Amino acid sequence: MDTFFGISGRFQTPATLIFLILGAALATLSWAPFNLWPLALVTLVIFHQAIATASIKQVVWRSMLFGLVMNLSGIYWLYVSMHEHGGASPFLATLMVVGFCIFLAVVLFLPFVYLYARIWRDAPTGLTLGFAAMWVLNEWYRSWILTGFPWLYFGYTQTEAPLAPWAPVIGTFGLTFVLAFTAGVISQWISQIKHGRASKKALFSQTLIVALLWIAPFGLKQVEWVTRKDDTPVKVALIQPNLSLQEKWNPAMFQPILNYFRQTTEGLTDQDIVIWPETAIPRNYHRVTGYLDVIDTEGQASNTSVILGIPSKWRKDDRVVSHNSIISIGAGKGIYHKQKLVPFGEYVPLEDWIRGLIQFFDLPMSHFRPGPENQEMLKAGNIEIAPFICYEVVYPDLVSKAAERADIFLTVSNDAWFGESIGPLQHLQMAQMRALENGRYLLRGTNTGVTVVVGPDGKIIEQLPQFERGVLKTEVYAMKGLTPLARYGTLPVVLLSAFIAVILFLSKRSFARRPGDNANDPNTD
Repeated sequence: MDTFFGISGRFQTPATLIFLILGAALATLSWAPFNLWPLALVTLVIFHQAIATASIKQVVWRSMLFGLVMNLSGIYWLYVSMHEHGGASPFLATLMVVGFCIFLAVVLFLPFVYLYARIWRDAPTGLTLGFAAMWVLNEWYRSWILTGFPWLYFGYTQTEAPLAPWAPVIGTFGLTFVLAFTAGVISQWISQIKHGRASKKALFSQTLIVALLWIAPFGLKQVEWVTRKDDTPVKVALIQPNLSLQEKWNPAMFQPILNYFRQTTEGLTDQDIVIWPETAIPRNYHRVTGYLDVIDTEGQASNTSVILGIPSKWRKDDRVVSHNSIISIGAGKGIYHKQKLVPFGEYVPLEDWIRGLIQFFDLPMSHFRPGPENQEMLKAGNIEIAPFICYEVVYPDLVSKAAERADIFLTVSNDAWFGESIGPLQHLQMAQMRALENGRYLLRGTNTGVTVVVGPDGKIIEQLPQFERGVLKTEVYAMKGLTPLARYGTLPVVLLSAFIAVILFLSKRSFARRPGDNANDPNTD
């Protein structure tokens, strides 16, 4: 019996429903902090099995359920920022998180699955290549639509996994393609064993391609895409103050915060670079110029570059514009204004209508405007540093565009908004991938953690414990040279996926129906 909600008709059996929910939830365990990367393949195989021969209506319902569960399990931590720090009630925070996950599932995910089911899967090799292209195009779309939310990409599961050597060549999107193609082939073998539907000849050839894709990293490991600019180590120190958001924005704590950073920095005069986290000083730049002049003078005296996050205001076209900024002083120079702003945290969409309705729509420092593109690198002595603030580091192309001019990457953040959830650890994993893709050391300075230094291979060199005050000291090197990903960006993989989609569309009409498909025609209910 087909119910209003379509449970029996759309999902067909309780087992299908259970496996679909389980597979979607398991995906979260494939990313940090769990890093059980084989579960990414399990998830993708389950989803492929669920939609490969299903009717269009079944595909719609199954993909919406899959997308909803995967996002709820993977980004549930948004609730922490909305409720614990944003002032939203438990009910309202839950409603907003669920609503956002429904949006991701229906608006950003469903259209690509629909295209796969309606067009791509019916062409030769469409069940596998079309599946891989679908995932890449979906992830690419999510990276920019409505400012973008580039989270939960399957490629990140390979940051420290067997396919990692592919990252400097094909990037996160390419890794997703390999995983999805592999899952499609595995799923086809399962169907072949169960029903004998798939062509063994085609499956053997695709299996050979999969084998080559997984063997290639052994050779790619030996390729040195980048080298040290020179053999002089750069001494760096990253300060983690471990301030709660309540302490950070408490006016009574303002002077103690200034005292802490100055006193800690005074003990680091033997370092080349000292990093303070995002909005380390919770006041606008123009209100603390005297304090910054002292830090600047002391830094010049010790030949130490002090790089810190601070809000700033600037006059532009007869109006005052606020930015989330990073400045380099002392032996360094330069200022950077954040380009990719966090909705509600740094600016309020539809501000004239909703600001002030609830506390979450009127958070401190939520009046920022984005900085311009192609800003200058920060300088620390003769070192060129590409700066990124908070989740800017999760945008692959934004980071890769800076690699040509950068010796070192820097990202500063304040992940206290997400408490002890897995959100900050997912964020760290994406920063590791940027270092790996571009072959640069990456310095990550945060308020409460995770403060780390990442090597050009994407592996963590040094790390401070979360939620502890401390200073991380280590040595890094300026790097030169460009990886293929840094040189060409993500466009080649995206264009390849789009090309595959077009070819599958053009070849669909010449594709003979698979034996037995008439009993369960994908283009009927």
